[in-house]
Amino acid sequence: MPMAAEDIAAMIRGRIPDAAVEITDLAGDGDHYAARVTSATFVGLPR
Repeated sequence: MPMAAEDIAAMIRGRIPDAAVEITDLAGDGDHYAARVTSATFVGLPR
């Protein structure tokens, strides 16, 4: 059963509260997503 995009974003924000989260539905089917997460938590870390 696929997850809703907002549920995914909420889970990410639950672990990284200052995150800016962009969820993209890759196939338009509500089942395949890409997430872009931007946060000060990642500053200085390697990609």
